[in-house]
Order: sequence, then structure tokens, then C-alpha cells
Amino acid sequence: MDAIYPVLSGALAQEKRLEVITNNLANVNTAGFKKDHPLFEGIGLPPGPNAGPSGSITPSPTFEILHHVFTDFSSGPIRMTGEPLDIAIEGEGFFSVQTPGGVRYTRGGSFTLDAQGQITTHDGFPLLGTGGPITLPPGSIQIDAEGRLSVKGTEVGAQPTEVDALALYRFSDPSRLKKVGNTLFESVGGGAVPFPEGRVSQGALEGANVNPVEEMVAMITVMRLYESAQKAIQTADEVASKAANEVGRL
Repeated sequence: MDAIYPVLSGALAQEKRLEVITNNLANVNTAGFKKDHPLFEGIGLPPGPNAGPSGSITPSPTFEILHHVFTDFSSGPIRMTGEPLDIAIEGEGFFSVQTPGGVRYTRGGSFTLDAQGQITTHDGFPLLGTGGPITLPPGSIQIDAEGRLSVKGTEVGAQPTEVDALALYRFSDPSRLKKVGNTLFESVGGGAVPFPEGRVSQGALEGANVNPVEEMVAMITVMRLYESAQKAIQTADEVASKAANEVGRL
């Protein structure tokens, strides 16, 4: 009956894999989304109780345990949108936004203006510039490659006026970033370094780094493994039930 537990741990591992794949696929169209990968480890039992009748050591059952889920920070494809508040980061760097829980970092560059003229995420979190949350006067918005924001008024002959510059950050070890929601990250233990050398492109968005074909293939594989584990569990249960009933009649 003990043989059922390693198989059960394998089935649970496939469930977790499926959960991560499903979330990756659900965000294939989310700007700046970074896909996740679950990492498992096998834990074996001590060999003593598994010794065979001749004294030989039988293979120890191995349990598949979730170690952690890590995020792939590779860049996604950049597509042009023409929207003035769509901003894509070229190469390294993260935008910084103010949330009720503190400053968070994102590659999701789809922003909007609220009623007060403040640039925010679509969740309402203010985008941070070097002077804090960025508030723009009415006019035409221009963002250069260095992240400087200028606004050109609507009056005749108006010239662009620089308002602020994007506060970009980089991390020497992005693996220490903790995903908060789908596109925001929390810097665990610090490590955010101002990155004025970062470059951006206005009117463009970085897409998710999810390959839907690869994820679908992985999903099919996981479902087949899960079905195999289910059958193994059912067979083990039937054998145990039969043994218990027949032994009881002897």
C-alpha cells in the first residue's frame, strides 16, 4: 500500500505543473507578463525497510515535492501600438509604481491618465518618475528614448516642456524578485538600483514571454502523466482492497 504514496506525490506534482501552465497561457496577451516554471525535487525513503527477501536492496520510492516556482525574466516581443502612454523598455530595467504595499516593479508598460492627470497603471497605481508620481498638464505627451517626459500645450506656438523622467531600476539578481499579481514584482531584501541608462520606446508594448505552442505541448504532456498516475493509484487501491478481503477469509 505504501507504493501508492510516491505515485500520489507524482499526481500532485502534475496538478501543480498544470496550474502554472494554465496561468502562463491565461496571460499570453498580458503586457510585460513573465512566465513561471515549477521546480520539483525527488525525496527518497531510507533503503532499510525496502530490502528484498534475499537481502538485496530494492530501489527506494521517490516522492516528487515542489521546491519552488521561479520566474523567467527573458524579454518578450515588442509591438508598436501608437498609444502615447504605451511604453516598452528596451533591454534591461523595470518601471517603478507606487502601491499601498510600497514600491513595486514591472515591465508592463500599458499606462493611462487618471482624472487628476496622473499616469497610472490600469489598476490605478501611480507610475513613478524621478520626482515621485508623475502628473501631466493637458497637452501632447512626448517620451524620449532616455525616458524624459515632455508635454506640448494646445495653444498655438506652444513648445514641449519637460515635466519629469521615468524612474527606471535594474536588479543584478532578478531571481530575488517576488511576483505580486501577474505583472508586479516586490524587491525582497532590496537590490533595486536606479537605472538612468535604461532606454524606452513610446507607443510600444512588451508582450508576454510566453510561447503558446510550447505551453500547449507541455499541458498535453502533463495531462497524460496525470492520467497515468490516476490509473496507477486506482490499480494500487484495487490490489490493496482485494488483498485485504481475500486474506481476511483465510
